Amino acid sequence: MSSWLDRFQRAALLVTAALFSAGYGTVGLALLLVTVVLEAGMQRRLPWQRTPVDLAAAVFLGIFLLSGYVSDYRPTAIASTGLGALTIYLALGVSSRVLTQDPGLLRPLVWTWLAGAAVAAAWAIVLHLRSGAPAFLPELGQNAVGTTMLIGGILGTGLYLSSAGTRRYAAAGLTALAIVALVFSYTRGAWLGAAAGLALIIGTASKPAARRAAGVAVVVIIVTLVVAGGERPALLRRVLSIPNVSANLMRVYIFRAAGAIILDHPVLGTGMNTFPIVYPRYRLPADPNPPDARPNAHNIFLNFAAEGGLMALAAFVLVVAQTLISGWRWRAAAPTETDRILRTALVAAFVGMMIHQLVDGTLLSVHLGAGMWMTIAILTLPLPHARDQRRHPHA
Repeated sequence: MSSWLDRFQRAALLVTAALFSAGYGTVGLALLLVTVVLEAGMQRRLPWQRTPVDLAAAVFLGIFLLSGYVSDYRPTAIASTGLGALTIYLALGVSSRVLTQDPGLLRPLVWTWLAGAAVAAAWAIVLHLRSGAPAFLPELGQNAVGTTMLIGGILGTGLYLSSAGTRRYAAAGLTALAIVALVFSYTRGAWLGAAAGLALIIGTASKPAARRAAGVAVVVIIVTLVVAGGERPALLRRVLSIPNVSANLMRVYIFRAAGAIILDHPVLGTGMNTFPIVYPRYRLPADPNPPDARPNAHNIFLNFAAEGGLMALAAFVLVVAQTLISGWRWRAAAPTETDRILRTALVAAFVGMMIHQLVDGTLLSVHLGAGMWMTIAILTLPLPHARDQRRHPHA
């Protein structure tokens, strides 16, 4: 690939990371698509970087393609599968290729991701203070803001712990913005995911780093509660409602409807992106959700099982499992302590995402799902010895 196209592709990846948290990641994906088309035209082949999740991802898409052909809602299902495949190709494939060729781009990419999250956080906080509604953005509702701020906060914690001097202070400030926006999103699932991610970082870090991480978390939460003022009782009630089943009936009834859909369509499901269409037929009489609601399953695993059957669920679970295994090995192979901390933060961000998605479906969308697949690309990067073997297969 020519040097100018190589630079263009790297810039497009950074743009995707920067715009992701505000809900505009598709702009970056469009730029990445342009680079792929140009490269394919120049080299007469479609570029791809092999990853450990390739087979599982291909099976996942293949099942949904078959599901779409037998779906009662074929146009929606097929079109959604095609869009999903393109998202995976760009967010997973291109990210993996760029970072494999230039491992030094990883830290600038994470910094760019955090900076974009901080700008989006400031915007969401202003909108929250003006409207009184939970933190939101023009392209993202409160749950989606919770997702992006969860990721930004965890990545920022990793940068804070793995940086020194003014960069550490910059990371602390940007991370604080993301965490404040996360709190004001009132998104309980994202709070749980962030807590789990932070616990993973603290539990695996050295004692000094763990103390710094815990200290920053405590300070940010205290400052947030001070800023919250009259909102403190509402935030406390929100926290206390997490284990209360009666306070979460909207989710419970959607889960039950998803289970009924899975029982009726266990093999191939109803087709990608058809849950909102099918749901009203399975809505239970006492369901507190509005009769005209068109939600997703609010659980990414249940959603894939309902729309693609148990085989699609198994394929996605395999993607998640392989990502965590590869990510942990990649973390263990870090050459320095600072690299290990940053890699731990990336694993923690993925863990936090998955925990949040047990009670939400924000990553089912293209503009947020791209962030999940970009993270998968990072966590499945080849280890140094594997990279050397690819470059010198006969050595």
